[in-house]
Amino acid sequence: MATQAAEGAAKPRILRIGIIQGGRIVEERLVRKRENISVGQSAKNMFVVPSDALPRTWMLFEAGPKGYMAHFADGMDARIAVGQEIISLAQLKQNGKIQKSGQGWDLPLDERARGKITVGDLTILFQFVTPPPPQPRPQLPASVRGSLSGDLDWFFTSIASASFVVHLCMIIYLRSVDWPKKPDIEEIPDRFVQMVVKKKPEPPPEEVKKVDDTKPEEKKEEIVKKEAPKKPTESAEPKKALTEAEKQKIAEERARAEAERRAKIAEQVQNTGILKLLGARADGEGAIADVLGKGDVDRDQEKAFEGVGGLSVATGDDSLRGVKAGAGGSGKVASISGLRGGGSIEGASTGSVGGEKSVKAVVSSAAPSVDGELDPSVVAKEVKLRLGAVKVCYEKSLKRNPSLSGKIVVFWTITPEGTVTGITIEQDTMGDSEVAQCIKKNIQNWRFTRPSGGSVEVSFPFVFQASS
Repeated sequence: MATQAAEGAAKPRILRIGIIQGGRIVEERLVRKRENISVGQSAKNMFVVPSDALPRTWMLFEAGPKGYMAHFADGMDARIAVGQEIISLAQLKQNGKIQKSGQGWDLPLDERARGKITVGDLTILFQFVTPPPPQPRPQLPASVRGSLSGDLDWFFTSIASASFVVHLCMIIYLRSVDWPKKPDIEEIPDRFVQMVVKKKPEPPPEEVKKVDDTKPEEKKEEIVKKEAPKKPTESAEPKKALTEAEKQKIAEERARAEAERRAKIAEQVQNTGILKLLGARADGEGAIADVLGKGDVDRDQEKAFEGVGGLSVATGDDSLRGVKAGAGGSGKVASISGLRGGGSIEGASTGSVGGEKSVKAVVSSAAPSVDGELDPSVVAKEVKLRLGAVKVCYEKSLKRNPSLSGKIVVFWTITPEGTVTGITIEQDTMGDSEVAQCIKKNIQNWRFTRPSGGSVEVSFPFVFQASS
């Protein structure tokens, strides 16, 4: 018994906390692990209390190496049992037994301390107690828990078992059957071996068809030559006279066809590419007069440039060999005005260059509103380092509207990792959505110093002015 009492005395006591709001017990908890205990409206607190008297997050009990440290705000009232007497928070302040901190008052607690903290309609009771033994995990009675056999679907189980037995029997049968083996080539009689090994006769080579590259005119002459002997022969002299007449007629037709072909080629060359566009004078009938002449402004493009082709590679059929030089004569150099179809524009003059007004963008910031464990001066300093990006957003819209000015208040949340989330525009007197969206996009990429007490909410005002 003495050993058990000594072990119970040596075991550290834990904190028991009860929350009473509006005369009702809202929550009661045993904090077995020594850790920081916070209360407030934020969901990240250990005790979430919907009370306007508390800030969003308040560190009520802070765990340290020597025990807990209680933090009291200025609007709180408390009665603490110190030793054998109960002292109010006001008396502790007068006696100097409580220390003043930056945001309130700090009081170290021992394991015998207990007390009551009141703020608004909220009452927080705390005391150190001996940790009770952990409760065993509740178990349902056997009649309610059921068993494995009771949870089985016997109809499905019987079908699956029968299918398994049938497939198993089939596999055993197939494994036990003596299937005939394919005979080796050494066991096959020689006559069958010769039939199997006998080579197949090689197919005769296919005749390659030659491509006939002769022209239709040459084919026609060959056909005439081949069919000529089949005609009934007459006396030698009339046949010779008929052949010369046909040759002369054919020569004339070829000469006429060649002349037409050359004329057609010359016409195509004149109407092709840049030759057609550079062949017109102001008062002539060249290509420019045809394409861009007076009265043809509303011509269809396809009709206007019909016949104007691109570059092409000359072939043997399109050669211009044999084209003789033209008749003698003289020419003159055309001016640019002649090619354009007219002279210069009369009465045209240039005006003076107007002066440009330079507008300078001025971006300033006021003191930010910070809710959380992060110094507002640190936030303001880091924002001022990135103020150039905000100024760029303002200058883009200032070029379109030199009189643009106003104030934009941006709200964002700094996560424990230092990143930015939840960016919204709280106030925008400028009325330019492009500037607001550009600022939000830049703030999304900012990184801040990691806050020590969780997320931090920031409301930052930017003031924009234009000075000439």
